Amino acid sequence: MQSKTIKIVVVSFFIFLGVVLFFYGAFLHSTEVTAQTADSPVTVIKSEPALVKDASVGGVARDKSGKIKQTYEKGEKPPETCST
Repeated sequence: MQSKTIKIVVVSFFIFLGVVLFFYGAFLHSTEVTAQTADSPVTVIKSEPALVKDASVGGVARDKSGKIKQTYEKGEKPPETCST
């Protein structure tokens, strides 16, 4: 009986850990992005899913120093997804 209880606790712990890691990766993980402005660069914090979407349509790129920069001005409409 005790062995069955231990197995249930261990499996429940790993399920809980998996759910926590999923939510961390999907919703809480973010990256700093330097937004282009006319005056000076502004740092914006973006979630990873939004950053992946921007990268797939050409909205962000790496500069020479290795930092992530937006390819469009702050306040300007971001690039649209292509039809293909």
